[in-house]
Amino acid sequence: MNTSIIIVNYNGLRYTQQCLESLFLFHAPDTIEVIVVDNNSSDGSQKELPRLFPAIDLIPLPENRGFGAANNIGAKKAKGEYLFFVNNDTIFKEETVDALRRMFFIQSEFGIVGPKLLNEDGTFQRSFGDFPSIRNELAEKRMARNYSAQETTSEQPLRKDWVTGAAFMVKRGLFETVRGFDDVFFMYFEDIDLCRTLAERGIWSLYVPTVTMIHLGGKSYGAKDRRIALEYRRSQLRYYDKHNSRVQRFMVRSYIIIKYFPRIFEQGGINQVKDLVKMVFSSQQKKY
Repeated sequence: MNTSIIIVNYNGLRYTQQCLESLFLFHAPDTIEVIVVDNNSSDGSQKELPRLFPAIDLIPLPENRGFGAANNIGAKKAKGEYLFFVNNDTIFKEETVDALRRMFFIQSEFGIVGPKLLNEDGTFQRSFGDFPSIRNELAEKRMARNYSAQETTSEQPLRKDWVTGAAFMVKRGLFETVRGFDDVFFMYFEDIDLCRTLAERGIWSLYVPTVTMIHLGGKSYGAKDRRIALEYRRSQLRYYDKHNSRVQRFMVRSYIIIKYFPRIFEQGGINQVKDLVKMVFSSQQKKY
């Protein structure tokens, strides 16, 4: 078992069950180590998952520690030379583990590899990109409609700034060297932050379009859309504060205020406006 698969679950019993069923359909239980870290679910996951899948090692947490922190806990328990972090709302379509692991021998200069992700209907889903900056984020929004035509036809592995943590494999030694995911990111941007930390050491990420998985998207957590959107922005600010210039930090904060202030003021009133301002200017990261 030289590969450990780590899945974080939070009130996602149905999706985690589907993910594990597809995983074991293509991978024999005795060839991989599967660790599920449960972020204090209330939907029966902690009882049902070990019953349905005796081969997994379930780690129950007493509170929701967030995505990155929970993955770090799973990684500390893992025994594999390679760590394969997989969202619980992904579905395996083929023998994925060996296919990705082989890329480390073919392309030895890379530290992270990620497969092509597809939406549930089989259409292309962007799972990579350039490191976030105001310029890059605006450019990627303009280019998003062209990703499907440009990238789904490629059969060659491509070096990317980052590949998504929804499904990526990393060498265990590298992961431990940088102390895993920075758990200041409760959810979102922890994967991009890790890729950037490794890239600053000259170790890059590889997108592998010949290996595919389905990613349902947005099913990995049990929270309302508005709260998830705010969590995304909170982690975005954390990323800019950690990696980008003062001008960039000012610009992203201005953008968030301009975008959300009128909408929140109209829908939520003065208290939610205060929450928005506090989120933009506070160094404290709220957990839901």
